[in-house]
Amino acid sequence: MADPISVIAGGVAVFQVIQTIAQASELLYRYVASVRNADSSCQCLLNELSAIGGVLTTVMVIEKDDTLPPNLSNALSKLMAIDGPVANLLVELKNILPNEQALKENGKMKTISRLKWPFKEKEAGAIIDKLKKYCGEITNILAIDTWNTLKEVDREVKEANRGIQKVNRGIEELTAAQKAHKKDEERRKFLQWMNPVFCEDKHGICHGQRNLETGRWIFQTDEYKTWNVSDHAFLWLNGPPGHGKTILASTVIDEIQGTSQAEPQTLAYFYCNFRDDRTTNAAAVLRSLIVQLLQQSKDDWITRIAEKHESNIKENLDSLRRLWQQQQDAKSHPTDLGFLRKLLIEASTLVCRPILVIDALDECKDYPDLVGHFVNLAEDARLRLFVTGRSEQDIQEAFHDLPTLSLKDSAEQMKADIHAHITEQLKTQKKLSRLSDELKKMILEKLSGKAEGMFRWVQCQLDEIMACKSHIDIKAALNNLPAGLYETYDRIIQAIKQRGPSDDRIARSCLLWLAGTFTPLTLDQLNEAMMIEVGRSSLNPDLEVMDPMDIVAACGSLVTYNEKTGVVALSHYSVQEYLISRRPNNVFKSISDMHARICELLITYVLCDFVDEICAKLELEDKQAANRSFWRRRRRVDVAVVSKDHPLMSYAILGWKHLGHVSDEDFCVMASLCQLHSEFLRNTKKHRVLAPGEYHSEPRWLRARMTLPSLLFIPLEHGKPWMVESLVKQHPDLMDVDIATDWGSPLIFAMAKNPDCVSIFLKPGVDFNKLSSFNPRLYGQIIRGNSHAPISWAAVTGSEVAMDFLLSQTDVEIPHDILHMAVEASKPSHEYIRKFRQRGADVNCTVNTCTPIHYFLYQATWRSYDESILLPVVKALVEPSCNLSLQDGTARTVLHIALDERWEDIVTYLLEQNAGLSATATLLPDIWSWAIDKTWFPKVQAAALAADQPCTRIKGKVVADTTELKRVEFSVAATADRDNPNPICTVVVSVILDSEWPSE
Repeated sequence: MADPISVIAGGVAVFQVIQTIAQASELLYRYVASVRNADSSCQCLLNELSAIGGVLTTVMVIEKDDTLPPNLSNALSKLMAIDGPVANLLVELKNILPNEQALKENGKMKTISRLKWPFKEKEAGAIIDKLKKYCGEITNILAIDTWNTLKEVDREVKEANRGIQKVNRGIEELTAAQKAHKKDEERRKFLQWMNPVFCEDKHGICHGQRNLETGRWIFQTDEYKTWNVSDHAFLWLNGPPGHGKTILASTVIDEIQGTSQAEPQTLAYFYCNFRDDRTTNAAAVLRSLIVQLLQQSKDDWITRIAEKHESNIKENLDSLRRLWQQQQDAKSHPTDLGFLRKLLIEASTLVCRPILVIDALDECKDYPDLVGHFVNLAEDARLRLFVTGRSEQDIQEAFHDLPTLSLKDSAEQMKADIHAHITEQLKTQKKLSRLSDELKKMILEKLSGKAEGMFRWVQCQLDEIMACKSHIDIKAALNNLPAGLYETYDRIIQAIKQRGPSDDRIARSCLLWLAGTFTPLTLDQLNEAMMIEVGRSSLNPDLEVMDPMDIVAACGSLVTYNEKTGVVALSHYSVQEYLISRRPNNVFKSISDMHARICELLITYVLCDFVDEICAKLELEDKQAANRSFWRRRRRVDVAVVSKDHPLMSYAILGWKHLGHVSDEDFCVMASLCQLHSEFLRNTKKHRVLAPGEYHSEPRWLRARMTLPSLLFIPLEHGKPWMVESLVKQHPDLMDVDIATDWGSPLIFAMAKNPDCVSIFLKPGVDFNKLSSFNPRLYGQIIRGNSHAPISWAAVTGSEVAMDFLLSQTDVEIPHDILHMAVEASKPSHEYIRKFRQRGADVNCTVNTCTPIHYFLYQATWRSYDESILLPVVKALVEPSCNLSLQDGTARTVLHIALDERWEDIVTYLLEQNAGLSATATLLPDIWSWAIDKTWFPKVQAAALAADQPCTRIKGKVVADTTELKRVEFSVAATADRDNPNPICTVVVSVILDSEWPSE
């Protein structure tokens, strides 16, 4: 029998169609593989092409059979006709492929994936429908479903399907990889938003300083052994200054990291370091530990907290979920220590055997606020906690009942470690190694005998010995060793003075900067700082140190220099304490004086002439950024790069931080502030250094895009009350001048930014009912209107000083919406809500269909208040005389909202107050099924029955559908007031989906 295909003159070859299918499939697969989040229509087309390929493979097998019956031969002839389904299919397939011109421009098929996918989902759907039609016609013509005799057909079909399945598997693997990448990116951004501080560099320095033979005695103590074998335990290692607590902490960290355990364990550690302001904040300590635990967790916690939690059981990641929401809402990272402690406990449940090591707790500036959160942490989080620090009173009182290891009780072990340390120094230090054995023995005996466990003291004496020029000088030094660290530092300061005025000037300047700095300073930055001269508009090159290393040499053992980073720092926390102590040889008058001098120098620096040129470069960068995409535009211009010839500039823009530490009145600082303000108004060229650019959020002396700031702005934003009071006395008219455009009056600003200064502006005789116009969003508040009375703003900001004063003034009027304002506060106060009510505030007042209690509960649904806040505020709003039957704009009562949000304590309380429900509660059966087993649920059912009223259900039509809302139109009014001829439309509060609509 003749080949059926040859019967058709000019017909279409099945192989050509299959080849076209292969090309289209390859195009789609390469496109999906090269484009993240490819259109879903691609996958649908691939599926359809796979099905058609299987059918046509069967056709190829059939057409090769010489024994085909006549009826099937005729069917094949019809199938392969020029205008037949196979020909039509080929045309449709070629529409999917790119044209020849596109292929020429983009190369061969291997590069076709770079072409843009030409079809939108709707167009692709139409193509799919056509392909399905042609495939159906082919199948019907051949009656392939009944062709059961061709075993070879089945084999060929499976072969083709395996090829398509391989493509599909590749797509699935790619999709999974894309999802994993997206999840990793979300995780990275979330942890970065937490603003952690990592201490690997500090640990590396400590590891390098340690003699490997020292410190291992700690592992043999009963206290450490007990701690180490426990599932959860606490251990506090304490000791006097300079006794090597930090080195011991690094020893413990290395031991944990280097020990192989049958059961895996997870270590997180933190070094509080007085040299780096970022590490001396209690919230930063907790955030950093949380991030380390989450980084090491193998649990898919990012998915768990990102998904909406619908379970009736309260899950153990509620705080992490709340944190996730804060990050999604673009809020700042958390600082509340109580909340961070909850997060730390939750993070500990996500890792195996968590261990926390915290060094130098006493160097944390707000450690008194932190110690209490550590007391029961080991038990609550089921972890091991190892803390080092001095025996400060606050720490002692908090930890007095907890396991403690005191270095005072380990004198023999400490003496052995010091002996080993001196021995190693005598061998490794070039100058010491050349000494005679007799002199080495004398050094070892003298220093070991008088060290009393102080490694820091020993190192200072070794430095002094290495500075000696003869053996007799060494022996004299050994026979006249100072007693303790402070006497040692006294001698160093005295020696600096004796070397001459040059060394004295350099050392004093260097020590001033290092003792007061908030970030590590490099040698180049210190050298430029040496050239600042108050009262001069340019740097004084005559004050520059010709060899920067002379700065380090001038300070001796009081500083250290890191050649790798170029950073110069005080050698020990005790040096900083000494410099600000009240001793005869003290370098600074006080902490306040130290910061005042640095502040004065930095203001002088930013007012220098060369700053104009730096600002011009920054302005140019800003203009270029305006032409970039939004996200590239937000990339910060690095001031250090723009001002590379002036390395101190990157620190000078942070100079405002010092202002907040000048607690004592200082005329020079005030004079500098007035000069800074005057120069800002006069010389616009300096704006870009004093204030950040439009797309930069880092704090500066002034705010971004600020025009005409008041002289009070910088003192109110960054300074102390005495500065503000001084200016107000000299310039009383400043009280009536807005702090800056859109920022409102000084009182408005103080309530939000500097509560300590509020009382300065609360003077009798002022009209406190006068509205102030300002933009609340500048203060991070989203409230109605841009004009508010002081008492309203006091309620929003939670300024207790202002609220107490204003409530005491009988002529101060209480705005009708004061309670709405009070619940806007970040932490609403139930005490002040009651005080407002005592002054006549109306608890049933409605603003935008909401009573204050409705408004508060709405706020609570997205602000994630701590549960301890919710119930007291609700009680303050309810008792007495709150009408709990009032409905909001969605026809819900407060009980309805509390049930929707599953606030069981509030529901119980409202039921006790006989709170009711509206007919809305009856629209959807089993609306609160989560509460069926609660003992109080019958009261809810009774309230719903009492509210049940005959109502008409009206089916509507969705006319607008977005991810956030659906707009529904109804043919008639949903409700109407019988006394009002005009129907009143209501907001739809209950929607029954078509799938749930009763059939009757």
